[in-house]
Amino acid sequence: MRIAFISYEYPPDSAFGGIATYVHHAARMMRAKGWDVEVFASSGARSESLVEDGILVHLISETDRMAFAAPAGEAFARRHWTDPFDVLEGPEYNADARVAKALVPAIPLVVKMQSPSLLCAELNGLIPAATPIGPLDFGARCLKPPYRIARYLVRCAVGRARLDRDRLAEAAMGRWPYLDGIEAKHALDAKIVAPPCSDLCDYAAKRWAIPRERIRLTPTPYQASAEFLGLEPRKDGFTVGFVGRVERRKGVETLFESIPSICRQVPQARFLFAGSVLPHLESGLPYDQWALGVLGEYASRVTFAGKMALADMHEVYDQMDVCVFPSLWENFPNVCLEAMAAGRAIVASNAGGMHDMLTPGKCGVLVPPAKPDKLASAVVALLRQPDERVRMGLDARRRVLEAYSYDTIGTMMDKVYREAIDRNRGEGIGRYSGFAKAR
Repeated sequence: MRIAFISYEYPPDSAFGGIATYVHHAARMMRAKGWDVEVFASSGARSESLVEDGILVHLISETDRMAFAAPAGEAFARRHWTDPFDVLEGPEYNADARVAKALVPAIPLVVKMQSPSLLCAELNGLIPAATPIGPLDFGARCLKPPYRIARYLVRCAVGRARLDRDRLAEAAMGRWPYLDGIEAKHALDAKIVAPPCSDLCDYAAKRWAIPRERIRLTPTPYQASAEFLGLEPRKDGFTVGFVGRVERRKGVETLFESIPSICRQVPQARFLFAGSVLPHLESGLPYDQWALGVLGEYASRVTFAGKMALADMHEVYDQMDVCVFPSLWENFPNVCLEAMAAGRAIVASNAGGMHDMLTPGKCGVLVPPAKPDKLASAVVALLRQPDERVRMGLDARRRVLEAYSYDTIGTMMDKVYREAIDRNRGEGIGRYSGFAKAR
């Protein structure tokens, strides 16, 4: 059986976030299950095909995320013509596989949900929380963004409007419903939509009107390295760690608000942030500069380490005693899986996939999003209870090894891919259908 993954993100050339980590794990997981695996991914430095861990990786020199779908789809169609694939997977985010599906319409498509663009924009405060927008009505809600922005710029040029950041941002807001429509249509084109958490299953069904019988809950796989498993929980530490992009939707403002209360109750507390730093929306300053300004006397307790290489992440977790993931909403974050494998006690938001990950076995503390007092109380309790930290960390490690291993999730995904193929056959679509168009 042959499977193709199309993803703008893929390490090391385009290891921008969780999608890259997921595809890296998924490709190796399915290879271990006996599938023939190929990956089509972006690169800013090279355009070539190479074999990594038995996986044929096609790197496409395209750094424009929305433009990537076209050359990736064409490369996929050429490979499919010479050596046909049985199934295709791509993310819903930016619909990376949409051109591939258009060129080879008969290929059974599995859309692996990550975090829809419109939802990310809402969580980051770029646009107000939206009324649900489906694939059929998005075009009536807004003009296609390039035309909307161009029209505004023309008005500025002829003196009928004043060019300023707020007006330009307002003009660009149409981008998010536009992307939402593309992503929703792509999901509707799939034989199976595979969200990693129950919240995204509901999103697909309620917001995009995906039939429930085509939605399959499939958590993200994680293969714990020996370096992670070699870390031991400590009873004598007081470092609170955050790993991930330092941005609003990750709940960093909630964490910053909780720091003074934590420090007053636990004077030894220190805070380590590891991840790329994005701008604070209102001030325009990078979040680290903004945070250090508002923390005042507690700023000296906080360290921003920046983005770390994947190979060094076990060293980052080794410096942390309690890991905090206070996202406003989160899908199924790899950083939480890493913290579980590292045997760290975790305080996390109950909005999204971490509720699914940590509830069984009580291997983490869940708090409501955007509640700094609740977050502070949970962190303080763990800092004051070293035995509970150790118990929780070891339970979390057991859960990640049992529930999210390549063998467990690989078996689930194998069934998903085969079901997508069977649905194609049930509709009378053969492996070679659509070749004329693809060629």
